[in-house]
Amino acid sequence: MTLRLDLLRNSLAETFGSARVGTNEPLAKHCNWRVGGPADLFVSVKNAHELIQTVRLAHKHGIPPTILGFGANVLVSDAGIRGLVILNRAQRISFQPNYLVEADSGTNLAVLAKQAAQLGVGGLEFLIGIPGTVGAAVAVNAGTRTRWISGLLESVRVLQNDGEVEWLSPKELSFSYRTSRLKQTGEVVIAAKLRGNPDEPANIERKMKKELQVRKNQPTGPSAGSVFKNPPNDFAGRLIEACGLKGFRIGGAQISEMHANFILNVGGAKAQDIKAIIGHAKSEVSKRLDITLEEEIRYLGQW
Repeated sequence: MTLRLDLLRNSLAETFGSARVGTNEPLAKHCNWRVGGPADLFVSVKNAHELIQTVRLAHKHGIPPTILGFGANVLVSDAGIRGLVILNRAQRISFQPNYLVEADSGTNLAVLAKQAAQLGVGGLEFLIGIPGTVGAAVAVNAGTRTRWISGLLESVRVLQNDGEVEWLSPKELSFSYRTSRLKQTGEVVIAAKLRGNPDEPANIERKMKKELQVRKNQPTGPSAGSVFKNPPNDFAGRLIEACGLKGFRIGGAQISEMHANFILNVGGAKAQDIKAIIGHAKSEVSKRLDITLEEEIRYLGQW
């Protein structure tokens, strides 16, 4: 592993310059929870071409890459991530005829929603309140209680495990609640085409303000948003609250007093603290209510 990492580091330095290739990069500063250990190798890519180049180089050297957007929906272990971590900052947005929008996978969802609003492209308003990037949103089928990004998709540009790039239809990606085939296959989202609809910018702005108003009732502070998926016909937060777990704390991590499906880093939390709270909440809900909660967040690194 060490030899392969050295060879990959040299290849990345030749491609992007040694200044852009980091070692033992602390990942806590790249994740919303503000926890997580170091990455063996770390590089930030600026566009889709660099993203494809970097993933192909990693595969060539036998090092599976881990791709981070804004770290909004992940829990990185205190031991960090072995191998290469790619910070995806491919953020090109192209507005095309008939309200079609193509966005690179590193595009911030809020930026995408705001630009669409300015150009009178409706239908993307709900993205304003979802933290993270287009690529992560596609992979997990992010959305609200009533709308999901899969409902906007025309096609998704994917780097497959054999190194080939292909545009895939939503049907080929097996979307369902908070998941897609991309969560299992390791394929990398490069870009997505989303279909909007005509609307007046002022009307779109009003809709976005309503979306943000709902989010104002959510806790502030370092968190990953909703930790658990909602079970059918119920809410994970209600179930956790019913078990008396609001305010439950381990180390620097605490279940929010405002919304029980949020776990906050209230100061000095470790990833293990957060994981322990997740395990406790799952155990209590299972034991008391006979319901199995499933995480919405992803675990990354060595556990």
